[in-house]
Amino acid sequence: MALAAAGLCLVPDPAGGAGKHDGSAPLLCVPIGVTECGAEGECKRGTAESVNLPQFIRVDVKAMTTRSEEQKRESPIKTVDHMNGKLILQGTQGERGWTMLIDEDSGRLSATVTAEGEGFVVFGACTVLP
Repeated sequence: MALAAAGLCLVPDPAGGAGKHDGSAPLLCVPIGVTECGAEGECKRGTAESVNLPQFIRVDVKAMTTRSEEQKRESPIKTVDHMNGKLILQGTQGERGWTMLIDEDSGRLSATVTAEGEGFVVFGACTVLP
């Protein structure tokens, strides 16, 4: 199973700071760990590269898009929510759906990508772009 396309992001912010990862400024995210699961329940660990996930993903809440420059992919953000210090984004790309949860203080990211017969759980980090 290969992850054909999804807008997910992750990279630690050395500056820290409360609320900096709230979507008010663009974020650059880097996937660090990926677990891929099939419909029969078998799961295996992988990397962003092993599942065709971009190395860097730009999240622009104001423009309602996630984008990978190196892979020339873009995915619309369909919903944005804030709950208990978390930025929650959802979208689609092709026949896949995705959800990202970004901690607004630390920039830590947890995300899922789902398609027929497969799913991916992604962990990483985001940093605020200037």
